[in-house]
Amino acid sequence: MKHVAIAGAGPAGAATALLLAQQGMKVTLIEQETAFDRVFRGEGLMPAGLAALYEMGLKETFEAIPARQLTSWDFYVGSQRRMRVIEPENKGVATQIINQGALLKAIVEKAQQLPNFELFLGWQVTELSRDESGVVTGVQAVCEGESRAFAADCVIAGDGRYSRLRKLAGLEMQRFPWKATPSPAQFDVLWFKLPAPMSLAHETPFVACLQPNSQFAFYPSWDGRLQIGWIVEKSTQHKGGLAKLKERDWIEAFAQALPADLAAYFRQHKDDLEGPIYLDVQVGCCPQWSIPGLLLIGDAAHPMAPNRAQGINMALRDAIVVANQFSSDGLGLDNQPISAQVLQAIQAERQPEIMAVQKMQLAEWRKVEFISRPGLPYLGFKAVASLFGRFTFAQNIWLHDQKGLREGVLPVHLNR
Repeated sequence: MKHVAIAGAGPAGAATALLLAQQGMKVTLIEQETAFDRVFRGEGLMPAGLAALYEMGLKETFEAIPARQLTSWDFYVGSQRRMRVIEPENKGVATQIINQGALLKAIVEKAQQLPNFELFLGWQVTELSRDESGVVTGVQAVCEGESRAFAADCVIAGDGRYSRLRKLAGLEMQRFPWKATPSPAQFDVLWFKLPAPMSLAHETPFVACLQPNSQFAFYPSWDGRLQIGWIVEKSTQHKGGLAKLKERDWIEAFAQALPADLAAYFRQHKDDLEGPIYLDVQVGCCPQWSIPGLLLIGDAAHPMAPNRAQGINMALRDAIVVANQFSSDGLGLDNQPISAQVLQAIQAERQPEIMAVQKMQLAEWRKVEFISRPGLPYLGFKAVASLFGRFTFAQNIWLHDQKGLREGVLPVHLNR
């Protein structure tokens, strides 16, 4: 049978490993961490990502992990809620807030039930193995001083935005590879945790808060705490500003953008605030996702911005396309390398959606950056939101504008 080695047990790597193992291929999944829990993982499953899980036959798996269905999208401008958009549910599919670590663990445990699957936790890939013609034939990895070679007919890099395999292969990442005019604003995110108020025990809104020159959002997470994300300019980290940001009175900064009851709750729980955790936002796409014997997927090929949690959603859709294309290349019945044409076909199929979604993410960020400018942009948006935000037509316009980010741009279905 064909043997595939996958580096990285994130959403792209874990889902791809399961699908290929189910097709009968021998799969070796290598992950440098020893557990699936991390300080922070993306928690939002858009309808596009949830539908991808269902396509993989993982509905029961999903239903067994901690999750909360999003109930609404709330927009606070000038310390008041100006618009609430009810989260639509289509055939039981709606945005979910999930424990990503639990989902990854469940997917891998399902793969471990197959005799042709192996998992190596705590192993870090250090080198690519190549034959005399330069074709990638496997990887070298280390764990606690032990070194091991993993031979494979194809290596898949799902090792994230800072992909080591991408660098070892000499594949370049282009930030905003399309022609963006004007140059896109650069931003990072500071993440915080705070116990959620009892008023949010039975609803799960995603709350976007806008003040002049400041934007942040929060939602009640699967663990009963608020997940809060504050946007900062990327240049901040180069000015020594991160240290100052960590010393800021964040509770007061949040409270300034909230209505009186929520502001009072935040202030009462000042000592319970956790964070910030700094997220270095990387957005880009490799012009070339593969070389003979090696394929990049997920954030290794196309790191996404954090808005609408597109990283996990696009990764799951990548996995389906990989499985479809690999199954067309001999159904894993021989030990010949996966053809370069198949690897290129995966990029050709996935890249149009990736770039379209990244452009939508950028367009959304530009709107937020513009309407939070002090003076006329902010005041004008505040007036418009106050006048029209309560009307269904305005809410439907927002939902329509979000369609691609919520549902994906191109159809993705697993071949049966």
